[in-house]
Amino acid sequence: MSIFSMLEAALRAEGWALVRVPVNDRYKSLTELLIDDYVRRLSRTGLDGSCYRNFIADWLYFERPMIDRFKGEEFSAQFEGPLVAIGDKTYPLGGFILDHLQWARLSPEDAFDLRETLRAVVDRSVRKWMQDKDLTFVPALPEKPFPDRAAADAEAERQIRAFARVPRDLGDI
Repeated sequence: MSIFSMLEAALRAEGWALVRVPVNDRYKSLTELLIDDYVRRLSRTGLDGSCYRNFIADWLYFERPMIDRFKGEEFSAQFEGPLVAIGDKTYPLGGFILDHLQWARLSPEDAFDLRETLRAVVDRSVRKWMQDKDLTFVPALPEKPFPDRAAADAEAERQIRAFARVPRDLGDI
């Protein structure tokens, strides 16, 4: 008997009514629960709203949905979906390399190769960067609330000023 069968039997014994929901329906329900909050965040005034809107601007620029974006100093690369799953790999439908105000379209094969390369570079870079850090990982939650957002933002700005020595106020950006 599999662990899932045992778990299912235990839940039924406790009076739970179990139903199998197709994966697409589960994601649709989650999306419906979050859509109002999503729109509220995009509609915020001030720097928060501007950051939210700026973050998704590239998603709205092209016809296909963006599934990944890697931003560098000189270039950005973004990849289009929905992903096509073949075996244990997922393949983007294409992508773009952006160089300031110019872009080059990537074929699905080139997009796959570049995306895999960038993902591996990210992993190597983060792994190397973390080597001498004592980081504490906590469970990932959809939103990690701050007890006091204004205080958390002020502390982050203080830390930035300490290492960057920038006299400008973050509110002036």
